[in-house]
Amino acid sequence: MVEPFMSAVEIPAKSPSIREAILSTLRQNRIACLVLNLMVIGLVASYYLSPESRVVWEVIGGWKVRWSFGFSLISTILAAVFLPTLAQRAMGVAASADEAKRLAWSCIFWGYRGMEIDLFYRLQGHLFGQGHDARTLLAKLVVDQFLYSAFWAIPLYLLFVRWIDLGQWRVVRKSLDRRFWTHTYPSVLFTNWLVWIPAVTLVYSLPAPLQFPLFSIILTFYVLLITVLARA
Repeated sequence: MVEPFMSAVEIPAKSPSIREAILSTLRQNRIACLVLNLMVIGLVASYYLSPESRVVWEVIGGWKVRWSFGFSLISTILAAVFLPTLAQRAMGVAASADEAKRLAWSCIFWGYRGMEIDLFYRLQGHLFGQGHDARTLLAKLVVDQFLYSAFWAIPLYLLFVRWIDLGQWRVVRKSLDRRFWTHTYPSVLFTNWLVWIPAVTLVYSLPAPLQFPLFSIILTFYVLLITVLARA
């Protein structure tokens, strides 16, 4: 998962190398990502260590089982579209001229993406089982972050954002230049790994009905955090 509403148009005087882009990403995001993952550890610990919290988790898991893909569609739209927009308005960020169009397409994209991730989690469970041992968690982590995210989820997201920003596929294709592959893509990929490598390990450590709800909670705080940081 990566930042909603990031700008695809960045034109610096000199394009940094891949190494410089990665190091810059690590410096800019290390504290925020650490804080977020500590919060996720606390959430998972609350399920296993607190009987009161476990009851709440089981209620949420019941909603997920009952609503199935409807839960993943609605929760992802709320986390990735509406909450960041509300946060921006609360911080005084004015709506853009094409705000309605951006919101509509973002709801379509993130609604689909939420159901896709839900289906992917189910596929992971089918392939590797629902065990919480180190071997199972490692297998799911590798497939999630180094195959699905690196070669599908992040490139598709970046293409979507560029299309929203630039408006025409012809212009989008031209924008996939050397800078895109040596700066934008690795920067987003490493930011994604900073948060989601530890986060998805914790997601897969929960029972299957609770995995997507935890993902939704992480996504909610993640996009709110980067919205605040971007404004600051």
